[in-house]
Amino acid sequence: MRILGKLSTVVGALLLLLPSMALAQASIGGTVRDTSGAVLPGVTVEAASPVLIEKVRTTVTEGNGRYQIVDLRPGAYTISFTLPGFNTVKREGVLLSGSAATSVDAELRVGALEETITVTGEAPIVDTTSTMKQQVLTSETVNALPSARNYFGLARMIPGTTGGGNDVGGSLIQDVGQSVTVHGSKNTDQRVTVNGVNTMTLQAGGNIGGQTPDVGSAAEVTVDTTSLSADLPTGGVRINFVPRDGGNRFSNSTFFTFTNESLQGDNFSDALKTAGLGTPNKIVNNIDLNESVGGPFKRDRVWFWFSTRINTVENEAPVFFNANAFKPTEWLYVADRAQPGLNKGDQFNNSIRVTWQATPRVKIAGTYKADTWCNCPNNITATIAPEAARDRRFPRLRQEHAEITSPVTNHLLFEAVGLHLFERWGNMHLRASTGSITEEQQAIMPQMISVVEQSTGLRYRSLNVYNNTLVPSFTYRAAVSYVTGTHALKVGFNNMSGFLDENNYTLNPLEYRFNNGVPNLISERALVRSKTNLDRDMGLFVQDRISINKLTINLAGRFDNFKTSFPEQVVGPSALAPNRNITFPAADNINWKDFTYRSGLAYDIFGTGKTAFKVAFNKYLLGQTLNGLGRDPNPTLAMSTLATRTWDDRNGLGINGDYIPQCNLVSLQANGECGPMSPQLFGTAIQGDKFDPDLIGGWNHRQTNWELTTSVQHELVRGVAIDIGYFRRVWANFRVTDNLALAPEDFTRFSMVVPTDSRLSNSGETVSGLYNVVPTKFGQVNNLNTLSDKYGKQIEHWNGFDVSVNARLRNGLTLQAGVSSGKTVEDNCEVVAKLPEMNTIAAIGGNSLPAGIRPEQFCHREEPMLTQFKTYGVYIIPKIDVQISGTFRSIPGTAINAGFTATQAYIAANSTLGRPLSGGAAANQIVHLLPVNQQFVDRRQELDMRFGKVVRFGNTRSVISLDLFNLLNDDAVITNNQAYASYLRPTEILNARVAKISMQFTF
Repeated sequence: MRILGKLSTVVGALLLLLPSMALAQASIGGTVRDTSGAVLPGVTVEAASPVLIEKVRTTVTEGNGRYQIVDLRPGAYTISFTLPGFNTVKREGVLLSGSAATSVDAELRVGALEETITVTGEAPIVDTTSTMKQQVLTSETVNALPSARNYFGLARMIPGTTGGGNDVGGSLIQDVGQSVTVHGSKNTDQRVTVNGVNTMTLQAGGNIGGQTPDVGSAAEVTVDTTSLSADLPTGGVRINFVPRDGGNRFSNSTFFTFTNESLQGDNFSDALKTAGLGTPNKIVNNIDLNESVGGPFKRDRVWFWFSTRINTVENEAPVFFNANAFKPTEWLYVADRAQPGLNKGDQFNNSIRVTWQATPRVKIAGTYKADTWCNCPNNITATIAPEAARDRRFPRLRQEHAEITSPVTNHLLFEAVGLHLFERWGNMHLRASTGSITEEQQAIMPQMISVVEQSTGLRYRSLNVYNNTLVPSFTYRAAVSYVTGTHALKVGFNNMSGFLDENNYTLNPLEYRFNNGVPNLISERALVRSKTNLDRDMGLFVQDRISINKLTINLAGRFDNFKTSFPEQVVGPSALAPNRNITFPAADNINWKDFTYRSGLAYDIFGTGKTAFKVAFNKYLLGQTLNGLGRDPNPTLAMSTLATRTWDDRNGLGINGDYIPQCNLVSLQANGECGPMSPQLFGTAIQGDKFDPDLIGGWNHRQTNWELTTSVQHELVRGVAIDIGYFRRVWANFRVTDNLALAPEDFTRFSMVVPTDSRLSNSGETVSGLYNVVPTKFGQVNNLNTLSDKYGKQIEHWNGFDVSVNARLRNGLTLQAGVSSGKTVEDNCEVVAKLPEMNTIAAIGGNSLPAGIRPEQFCHREEPMLTQFKTYGVYIIPKIDVQISGTFRSIPGTAINAGFTATQAYIAANSTLGRPLSGGAAANQIVHLLPVNQQFVDRRQELDMRFGKVVRFGNTRSVISLDLFNLLNDDAVITNNQAYASYLRPTEILNARVAKISMQFTF
């Protein structure tokens, strides 16, 4: 009995401390007084709206005259105030949106007559209670703006955000690989939610999985950027889709848009041709149909909303077909200038949501979503030839989502949610069944060894690695909110579990590297299938919003436990590791425990609701799923499955030899034309990477960041507000890799003369701080991944400011505009002084640096202030019913650098190394010649406009529009080649001006 008593005490304490995953929805609150100014307790306050299936939510004012009603869906409300002996006051047309707390006060007079007070149907332009910065895009706004109607396209319109891809008019194939950051956050911090429920796949990091939310099923989309709530651990951009529930009358929303190459202009200028761009990227065709319909199964009891979307895209890529494609004996890329590469994508989404008012106080809702994708092929770029592309397939995507909410009393709200995601996807080899290649070409593919040409960075003949992945997951949460006139207390918990089953495969285990057609390196692969379990991604939090006169205090604390493990795994032999037969027993992996917090003050300076001062200090965790450290320690992945060796093709005929390595590729040692293998652990059970327990476990060891924000928000005139803010983000707990097989004295430090080239700002100067491992230690690897603090100080800070204007005018104009400027400062000089191997960095995707040596003095990196300007707006010209809308973005160009291929001959003549590079006669080393984030391509100026005629007939409304994307026909370079031999050669530009015909039909 004593044990049971103790257990009940523990359970009770946990229930009191459990953090809440409250729905990200609006609330109302205020104070009720009489004509003398005295507060009125006991006033019945009702919030009624057709968007509520239960029709009305009710509460009563407290002794201080205050009240609050939380968890209200977006829409128009009528707020009623009733007290015996006083007149009844109604405020009609109160518009609620997002998660803002809207203030609605009332004054009651003694009397028995009902009085109705009508107010404008708009939410307050200044939020005086919350420190969170949120932008709300209603379904009407989303439908009105020219955009690609995807989550990252909407989020990138918000001032202060960066990233979100280079989509022009929906030209990008709808895909999962786009992240949006803000104020120094990371890509992995982004979270996409539906009704506050995290829908991220276990592998996506900051990108959503294949289950892209459909805007046709959303009542509104909110984008949170600053001072985020404690219901999730991360501090980056948070994009929430609030789903439609249907209603008591049938309604419909249809959106259709179309374009093709005949509706696109030309921005392929002579300057771009001279710079080396062979062919521009452009649209071939694009069709997008989004049909949504909803209504009652039974009035006031059961509603539904169904949505479907069909999207097809074809784009020409800035690269030509290879005339030698699928010819096993031909080793060089020859451009067929009559055939640009072609990316294709087809997406089909379906979802249905049913909402049931089971009892007057219990509402149950469920969503089922089924998608299929085939972006086949989807990765052809200036550095990926068409025959080296992949089919990105999502043959099975399912989502089942159920939730229950119940206002148990006027003060107590309960909710629980369960979500199941199932994803089968892969970056798979080209198939005849998808139309990417012919059956004859598919049969030849295993013979095609992938080749990378160093001078251009082009990969051709085939892709080197593919994957076929299974990612099921389960998410659930429960929460209790206790709301009074002064407090809005929420407690609850969330948890996610599942597994990641990755089958990484290759059709040919070899990859060659050429430099101007001359072979110099062989990569060998012995890939594996791996499985990683997410045992627990649990969060517990408690938060409260305390209202004290003009001051609102926001406080929250959160505990997170992130735990992963590995089942027993068997790694068998492969072509280049024929003796491999390894069994790894089941093992635990990450077990992080972290405490974070949110704290903020919002002060209504004059008590008028028009001027607010806000300050917040918050701690967040780096976004983590089964990516990065979530999976890297998997023993099958930590073992050496990739090795390289130099190759001197000297025995063949002609200048390039015979392209056949005359050596034993299985041997670890130098033989024939091939140098020694690196690492020497290839094919063995010995793991090339080890992980410090302090890195993957313990308290507060997960990478984290602190955010300081302060701002002033002021209503300039009715419906127009300005917001000026300062932001600072500081990161901690960095991961570093120490090769224990090497000490600082095992490296030779040397300098090298930069080539004489007018394109380089340091032409002919000397770059110092370069390192090359001594020959006797070449290929020796014993990596320990650990925390940077064990070697010295490492910093990463972001500082900047935003100035934005938000307008919602009674003439129908909606406008947001803002300037954001900031910079990042990084420094790891103390660390690299002890770990010279960290000056060799891996390649980073996109337009970033290639793999190579970073000069030691580049350990301190400080970018200039980067400034952006963004605006979007919607306006309907009265009387003629013409809708005009547009978006404009002026953003900094991407960073440029130069990765110089230093050969043995160049090093001998132009450096102080005093010996050949380690690794063999054909060894070369890529050297970064310029500091990072110091030089940038030109700014991008993107203006998109929509001109639409509104046609009304009965209760229907249609808008027939002409959309013009990249109206200025900007030819800005998006990315350029980072290889020195092709330095500054453009690899992608903005798509040229394109017109689209679109139609929206609603009733």
